[in-house]
Amino acid sequence: MVGRLDGPVAFQSVGRFVSGPGWRHMRRTMDQHELVFVRRGVLPIRVGERRMHIAAHEVALFPLGVEHAGTESITADLEFYWMHFRLPVCAVAQADAGRTVAGCAVGMDTAAEVDTGHRAVGGNGDDGLHPMMSGSALPKDDRYLILPDLAEVANPDRLSVMFAQMVDLFAEFGPYRNAYCDYFATSLLLEVSAQERARRSGRTSDSGLAAMRSVRAWLRANAYEDVTVAGVAERFHYTPSYLTSLYRRVFGIGVAEQIAEYRIDRARELLSSTTSPVTDIAAEVGYDDPKYFMRVFKRRTGLTPTQYREAFPARLFNTE
Repeated sequence: MVGRLDGPVAFQSVGRFVSGPGWRHMRRTMDQHELVFVRRGVLPIRVGERRMHIAAHEVALFPLGVEHAGTESITADLEFYWMHFRLPVCAVAQADAGRTVAGCAVGMDTAAEVDTGHRAVGGNGDDGLHPMMSGSALPKDDRYLILPDLAEVANPDRLSVMFAQMVDLFAEFGPYRNAYCDYFATSLLLEVSAQERARRSGRTSDSGLAAMRSVRAWLRANAYEDVTVAGVAERFHYTPSYLTSLYRRVFGIGVAEQIAEYRIDRARELLSSTTSPVTDIAAEVGYDDPKYFMRVFKRRTGLTPTQYREAFPARLFNTE
């Protein structure tokens, strides 16, 4: 879906879903769009006539007015974020049978309007956009949202942080619609759009990206262990300085900072969703010295672990 933004989207709700094996997504048709971002596991689902298996680090868009339903029960743990929102009708633009359709009615989009010409999903390609909107043919104006039907995101960590912040904001300022949530939801969608725009324009094929993605995947899985830059460099056959330089060039952050970011992000989740003592959380995320953990946490968040726990309410999540 491609749509121009002349203001914030209308945010509706957000949450974090977690489940073990045996769950299956319900069948439903909504009067708002839903964006899903899978963090762990695979979500088997049908959107309209299209069957998907949404894997970890992939986003998917379920358009308003289009039925979606689980195709099978999950067989492993699953975790994903979801967000419901609506776009102004005048923002909706979609490639349809070789032409671009755009509506300019006043107000927010509705299922009826989508069904009568302002369709939220294209049927001409795997990603929901007509080939004429690929690569250099994409709108140059970054106020155009480019939301894929299904795509892997280049920077899942940034998106995870933004979704977690969105959940925190909704817990504090919801459940009624407000400007804060509208604008932050818009920022989140712009982040998805920016990553999709980069993927389509070929910028994600920069030198070293594939290798650094492997490093990042390994760091994500092992950051809570006894990990050092020198050890990571040796494992991937780089010198420490070159690895740090290349990693920073690709992701804008050094290896040591990345390790700390994964650890502190996990600590934030544990602080806001459990009652475990700070010393236990420090050990769980890879810090043997609780005092050092507290210094790192405060340096990165501006709060001590205890202050963070008190400042943020338990995050909203659902298991049904």
